Amino acid sequence: MDELRAFMALSRVKGLSRLAKRLICDAYADITDVFKPGGGDNRQAPPGISTRFSDWKGIDRDLKALDRTGARLITLKDADYPPLLKHIPDAPIVLYARGALHPGNDTLAIVGSRAASAEGVAISGKIGETVSSAGITVASGLARGIDTAAHARALDGDGKTVAVLGCGIDTCYPAENRGLFEKIGREGLIVTEYRPGEPPVPHHFPERNRIIAGMSRGVLVVEATARSGSLITARLALEYGREVMAMPGSVLKTEHAGSNRLIKDGAHLVDSVEDILAGCFPHIKPAREKPVELDSGENKVYSLIGFEKIHADEVIERSGMDTKNVMAVLTRLSMRNIIAEVPGGFFVRR
Repeated sequence: MDELRAFMALSRVKGLSRLAKRLICDAYADITDVFKPGGGDNRQAPPGISTRFSDWKGIDRDLKALDRTGARLITLKDADYPPLLKHIPDAPIVLYARGALHPGNDTLAIVGSRAASAEGVAISGKIGETVSSAGITVASGLARGIDTAAHARALDGDGKTVAVLGCGIDTCYPAENRGLFEKIGREGLIVTEYRPGEPPVPHHFPERNRIIAGMSRGVLVVEATARSGSLITARLALEYGREVMAMPGSVLKTEHAGSNRLIKDGAHLVDSVEDILAGCFPHIKPAREKPVELDSGENKVYSLIGFEKIHADEVIERSGMDTKNVMAVLTRLSMRNIIAEVPGGFFVRR
């Protein structure tokens, strides 16, 4: 038996908490000793642990599945295990991973609502791209809405992104994110503590949130309802001694209720990337944004579009320009990914 298989076996032993498994790993220089007869005696491992796991064929099968998908196993003792995650008490002793990125201490979690507003999507995407351009890795959960926007835009920067799954490494959930899933696997990193083939069952997602919080120096909640799973990530971040930040929103909108509650309870209010850097990454200077080259008509229209959606009719009215010209400008700016069109004839800044 090699140590890789021993780590996988220990992670699958029934009746042991994550904390107990972590303590066993800390106590043994060689994890294979755990599964030798009497290996648990007088150690952190309970006596008889060597008889509590027998599915070695399942481990061989999963190792072959990792090979087929281009994935690998990272153990708690490996150099490329996320450094901040290693310090939480219930850190997973194995991670299934796909991608070449090795996230360090400069990692920011960006989380929020799956049913995000157009404004929330635009803001999370902008923050993801900006902090990644400064060399900060963006961690999130590949969910719809805020997570998706943060991941997608972070891939444009140097810091890239880490997607933490609530299912096996060979499963993309939600299925509509398949393209993003594959791109992160090539340019960033996908990680999960669940074995290949594990489905995305509900209780996995609160469990995976501790990994998102644990591997990050800070957690930013962009948009969250009062019952959002993002609040679980924020609570765990507090337990782990991480910075918790939230973007404020209207008190009249339910999609901001959770975020606003976090601020009321002491989370740092964030309304700019500079706030994030000052609170979590004071050693990093914001990357200079590339100037957007626009002609006079484009500049006039662009100046009217912010991170709150605005209807094309209002842009036309406020610009004083001809309808045909405004629509042509909106099309050009959209094609250049400077603004984004939102269903219903609305536009937001990217």
